[in-house]
Amino acid sequence: MTENFGALVGWAHHDAGDKIMLRLESVKSSEAARKHDPDLSRFVMTKQQAAILGNYLIQISGLSPHHHGRRGWARRLFG
Repeated sequence: MTENFGALVGWAHHDAGDKIMLRLESVKSSEAARKHDPDLSRFVMTKQQAAILGNYLIQISGLSPHHHGRRGWARRLFG
């Protein structure tokens, strides 16, 4: 098993039907960050795995989930 450590500096995703391709960019040093020379990792996951990961990251961040759609009149008035 290979273990990599670094700071996450970017990501992108590509919808692949019932799966998602997740591309992560990381750097191992501040020098690599200055040179804009990230290491790239690509992962394929199901959309269910992506949702579980996303919910987990939101939960441990202490932030509340983002709600899409129109806000009701009470929410617009009172936040």
